[in-house]
Amino acid sequence: MRIFEIVILLLSTILPIYLSIKSLQIDKRIVIIIVTATVILHLILEGLRWQMTPAYLILLISFWCIYKEYRFFKGGWFRKGMSGLVFILLLLFGWVLPYILPVFTLPSPTGKHPIGSQYIHLESMMPEVITAEYEDRRELMIKVWYPATVGNEQTEKYLNDGDRLGFAHKYGLPSSTFSYLDYVKTHTYASPAVASGKFPVLIFSPGIYSNASGYYALIEEIVSHGYIVMNINHTYESTGALFPDGTIKLYHQAYDREKNNQKMAEMAWEGTQNYHQATTPEEEFSAVENLIREYFGAEITYRWRKDISLTIDQLSQWNKSSFLTNHIAVEKIGVLGHSQGGSAAGQALLEDQRITAGVNVDGVQWGNMVDTLMTKPFALLSSDWDASHPDLNRHIYRNGSTSTFYKAKIAKSGHSNFMDIPLMIKIPVLNEAGAIDENLGYELTSKFILNFFDNHLLNQPTDVLTLKQKHPELEIELTE
Repeated sequence: MRIFEIVILLLSTILPIYLSIKSLQIDKRIVIIIVTATVILHLILEGLRWQMTPAYLILLISFWCIYKEYRFFKGGWFRKGMSGLVFILLLLFGWVLPYILPVFTLPSPTGKHPIGSQYIHLESMMPEVITAEYEDRRELMIKVWYPATVGNEQTEKYLNDGDRLGFAHKYGLPSSTFSYLDYVKTHTYASPAVASGKFPVLIFSPGIYSNASGYYALIEEIVSHGYIVMNINHTYESTGALFPDGTIKLYHQAYDREKNNQKMAEMAWEGTQNYHQATTPEEEFSAVENLIREYFGAEITYRWRKDISLTIDQLSQWNKSSFLTNHIAVEKIGVLGHSQGGSAAGQALLEDQRITAGVNVDGVQWGNMVDTLMTKPFALLSSDWDASHPDLNRHIYRNGSTSTFYKAKIAKSGHSNFMDIPLMIKIPVLNEAGAIDENLGYELTSKFILNFFDNHLLNQPTDVLTLKQKHPELEIELTE
């Protein structure tokens, strides 16, 4: 919480009690001046936000009591009891809401480059299979994060309206729920010039039904070290995609219900139960082999792989006629993704010869990877799943690789520790974060990814394995 929010909450806690004790005699003008000054400074320096509404209400009632010279708690025991109950509930929500939905601080990037971003609307002739309209074609919004030369540009707001509306819609909340995110300060400038030079490109695929660009902590750090990141918003499969004409396309619930159906649920349940009953690795693989190949996630993996390749198709053109002109090192392309996006990244590395190296961040590699092997530098970075979670990737990557293959894990991390979610929502049971400090999680993730791509895209003599010597939370195994 911010400083004046804390002061207001303290005042809303103390003032009603003060107004109910006769023996406390302080000039009410002093109290009014203190409270008024605090509220004004809060509004000017921090801004109004709905999470503070209970505290604002307590202060308003307190002001009325001061003006009328009433006690905050007065009357008989029943009336005092009811007033006390309402006060406790307001106070509880007043303290809890700003804590669990804070105006958070993003970690400061450590690289030498300022960060800029712009959006590209990529239109294609590929049929859009998610909608029912025959004439629909696949179109993507791509957020391009890049090393920048900053002039008078302002930093952008945290998450665009498509991300925010979609996130609210996902949880059945009012569309204005996340307006307070305007107070979150990013390190990304809106549409500055690209820094001089050519930069390697990382195509980034996010998790399904997530805020596509809700990875500021990770992406800002990567870009500050000299990478262009093409952040794909997979239309109808993120929380929301905002298009140039103002249209917002939300997650397609009907398509999800159709495909991610009872059959898929039964397949996952049966495979998981048989996996836990298995006594040998061979029995484990037999239990989940069909699930790995046929689960709905495999269809998404193949479709998102096409989105990644579709983006790569445009790089040469964007390098000739866009704000990225002469800034893209088109021969240095990497791919990474989180969760379902990690699976898509692995599939793209397998199938698209233009990609040099890739990282799957905590994604199950659904599809036909199980039938082949990697031939290019690849890394799997996982969270610290508990024993009840089947380790499908252990079987999926069983054929290994003819190239460098890292298997890494961040101890005490959860699935969302690679996203901004642990900063946005401070309740572990809701944010799916682990016990690790969120900023340490981002640091370890970005260091691992940067070391990997610095080595395999830029040919820098980095040694990824040395990271585990400096950071005991990071477990790394190299298979070649």
